[in-house]
Amino acid sequence: MNSSHAFRWSLVVVLLASILWKIAVSSDHADSPKDNLVDFFKRNHFEVSAIDQTVYDLPVLRAKTASCTLQIVRLAPNGSNRDLFSHLAVGTDRAFVVFRGKVYKQQPIWRTVLDDIWYRHLRELGLSNRVTTVIAITANSSCEAERLPWDELSEAS
Repeated sequence: MNSSHAFRWSLVVVLLASILWKIAVSSDHADSPKDNLVDFFKRNHFEVSAIDQTVYDLPVLRAKTASCTLQIVRLAPNGSNRDLFSHLAVGTDRAFVVFRGKVYKQQPIWRTVLDDIWYRHLRELGLSNRVTTVIAITANSSCEAERLPWDELSEAS
């Protein structure tokens, strides 16, 4: 066997291994970020529903308790829909962003972009199924939503 044949066979083996790896680690089993959000709010005694309102074609969730009403929408990790946050906050008492279990007044765009790029590459390699989740929250004045255990949401995503 000369080196040309050995090289061709090694390319075939690498190509087959690559294809099999991608099939074996497909991320179809990952929960959707919306399901994680709904489960999080239900665990914290909120009634969750999707409302008819969409903001920039994104669905808005509403989570309610007796004294607290929240509106929740996912933001793009790259900040492309950051105007959505200000639009959603109009007429509300409190507005904040949650990313990786921490509360921010505004979206930390550099952090969310870097996180999204990093985990996208890890998903493509089959090493992670984590999706970067950035959510905007609005709350009424009687609600202390910033004190919710947001770190639980970070662990679920």
